[in-house]
Amino acid sequence: MGIVNPGNEDYHIHSLNFSDGMNTVDEIVKYAGEIGLTKIAITDHCQVHIDKRNFVLKNYYNMIGRWKNVFNNVDVKFGIEADLLNESGDVCMDIQGITSEIIILSSHPAPVYSGDPNKINEGYMKAIERFHDQITFLGHPCSKYFEEYIDILKLIEVCNKYEIPMEFNCANYVNKRTNLDNLRLMLDNCDQIYVNSDAHTLNELKVVKKLGLSFLREKGYLG
Repeated sequence: MGIVNPGNEDYHIHSLNFSDGMNTVDEIVKYAGEIGLTKIAITDHCQVHIDKRNFVLKNYYNMIGRWKNVFNNVDVKFGIEADLLNESGDVCMDIQGITSEIIILSSHPAPVYSGDPNKINEGYMKAIERFHDQITFLGHPCSKYFEEYIDILKLIEVCNKYEIPMEFNCANYVNKRTNLDNLRLMLDNCDQIYVNSDAHTLNELKVVKKLGLSFLREKGYLG
């Protein structure tokens, strides 16, 4: 099991500008530099998620092309946390019609996922088959959201087949929203993982990945 981003890099962060984070992009980037991060991705929720959850966007997403980091040397990318929508493998991976080079494939409970929860594993498999060349990694696959319906070993198999990393989501782990049995299976069998904060607050940006890495060391996955 290889960790794609073992250092000061975090590729799953939410902002106030475009989804449900508590801080603006500028605040996140400035603080990222203060705590020693070198590379980050602001990965806000997709348009279906925004619409279904009634988020109010503070900016138009096309403005990210005009945004520049004026605070520090942190390498900042913008991505999208895409959503699996149903058991047919349909996925929303845009914000206001704009997509990204960084796409996290995740699932979230109804009303965002509108399919049969019993068939969510089937939906994941179809989505990965269809969009594997666009997916950067699978977001929080060990979440408790659909734990009773997820066959984690089948997801690991298809992700390994297409060389798609899976995510150890540190906010979910710290906030006790992780199925630990599925997490251990993922860590034991997945070829590659990302270790990300999924930060919605500055405190999570600072703390949760460190706690996640400590867990990996304690369990023998890191030297």
